[in-house]
Amino acid sequence: IGQNHQGDINIAKDMIRKCKQAGADAVKFQKSTVHLRFNKKCLERPYLTPQSWGATYGEHKYFLEFSAESYNELKRFAEEEVGVIFSASAFDCGAIDFLADLKVPFLKVPSTDVGNLEFIEHMARKMIPMVISSGMQDMATMRKVYSTVKKYHSNFCFLQCTSAYPVTPENVNLNVIQSYKKEFPEIPAGYSGHETGTTISLAAVAMGARVVERHVTLDKTWKGSDHSASLDMDELATLWREIRILERALGTPRKYLLDCEASFKRKLGKSVVAIGNLKKGQVITQDNITVKNAEPQGIPPQNVDRIIGSTLLQDVDDDETIPENAIQFQSNADLSKSADDSSKCEQKGKFIAVILARAGSKGVPGKNIKIINGKPLLAWSILALQKAACFDEIWVSTDGEAIGKVAEEYGALFHRRDPKYALDTTSSRESLQEFFMHHTDIWACAFVQCTVPTQEPEKLLDAYNMIRNDQYDCVFATSRSHKFRWSPISEEGQITHPLNFNPIRRPRRQDWAGDVVESGAYYMFKLSVFTETGGNYQAARAGYLMDSDNDIVDIDTPEDFTRAELLVKNHAIKYGWS
Repeated sequence: IGQNHQGDINIAKDMIRKCKQAGADAVKFQKSTVHLRFNKKCLERPYLTPQSWGATYGEHKYFLEFSAESYNELKRFAEEEVGVIFSASAFDCGAIDFLADLKVPFLKVPSTDVGNLEFIEHMARKMIPMVISSGMQDMATMRKVYSTVKKYHSNFCFLQCTSAYPVTPENVNLNVIQSYKKEFPEIPAGYSGHETGTTISLAAVAMGARVVERHVTLDKTWKGSDHSASLDMDELATLWREIRILERALGTPRKYLLDCEASFKRKLGKSVVAIGNLKKGQVITQDNITVKNAEPQGIPPQNVDRIIGSTLLQDVDDDETIPENAIQFQSNADLSKSADDSSKCEQKGKFIAVILARAGSKGVPGKNIKIINGKPLLAWSILALQKAACFDEIWVSTDGEAIGKVAEEYGALFHRRDPKYALDTTSSRESLQEFFMHHTDIWACAFVQCTVPTQEPEKLLDAYNMIRNDQYDCVFATSRSHKFRWSPISEEGQITHPLNFNPIRRPRRQDWAGDVVESGAYYMFKLSVFTETGGNYQAARAGYLMDSDNDIVDIDTPEDFTRAELLVKNHAIKYGWS
């Protein structure tokens, strides 16, 4: 609103109400202690222009300046009657003190005072959140401002601004928003616009502006230099609606198949089909397959490289879809033969998979062989490892004979674990160390959790290759967490505090990629690193693979079995295990 209220408190109230109706989150005025802001000669200067409210510049400024009583009334009106945040830009230290006493929720630094570090420090000492414009400044000055405010608090943001009224597009320089985000990643960046229209402000949001400030007016023809560079209330409402649409459209930086795309993928997505009648046992080559829109759908074209050299487990007629469960993927030996010698690195032994499955369970008795979707829980991990078709051996380490029999029934090897290493207090590290004492000639290991029955064979194969090709020494499964974490409160009633974001500066969940957290699905590692670090399977050159969203479930309680049933069913259908 600034001083577009024409010095009339009733116009100011009308503007507050209409800004709220248009969608504004906050309204901001301009506060000066006139005799502190201007010297005598400035105030005595004749000011006989069409924009003037007095014969001198001083008379003009005093006319537009609301009293303390008016500010108290406007704040009460905005907060209590209208329900919108109220604040003001401070143009001198007296105005800072006044607004702090008024208890505004944030203070605005106008561009005219950004280079005044004494003024900046005076405001920062108030410990009130600050919005700092940056018109007429350079990056060196903004670095000084940042360092000055940071001595006191971190609750501030920078707004890219060009101090011209109105500003032309070529002088807006929205790319400064990106510079602020790169130079000052701990604080939000925003935009204060003096252009006409709404296009540039929308572009600012698209470039990452978290705060948008625009001047507003009830009539662009009114007296005053700001009106021509202001939005009327209809334009403000349009800007608010379009920003909200744009925020939804920006979405997430993660690229993945969306629910809304699924039906179109079924309709438009292509699959691998046979060229000629292919027989069981025939090896797949580039010459006997092609890619078409096919019914039913099968292997997507991006996975063609995975099936070249693999063997068919059934006949497939000419022009028919090749189903994934009709493929015997290449074995580890086949991969080794086709790889260049330089990619073998230091591999001298076997790359095995180990599933740790105790007979005892604190949460669910017999959990590891409890039936889910028609198969023992353990079986689903064995099937995934077999489908990946890259491990030399698949082992189940357990102290339970029943678990061992299930392992062997589904084609895994049974390691009888020493009961001393199958206690509630036994760590995975200790159980793996016990296994390695009995098995030699192992180069690398995939430690897989059978409590995650929706293991993806493709991810297991990808992680395997990252180790085998010496890209990493260990690779583990992760997911994204979009939770704002707080410290625990003890019985003594200590105060909690944020662990990953200050509440004032934390992003919206849809703008945040999230924390990378272990999912626990698998850990793959070179045995040399495990041994050298005393059992650390996430040491040296560590990497991770992200689980597919919404597909991974970790079973630990009876309720988890119920929640997992549908996921496991869909998982079985996907890989032909139903």
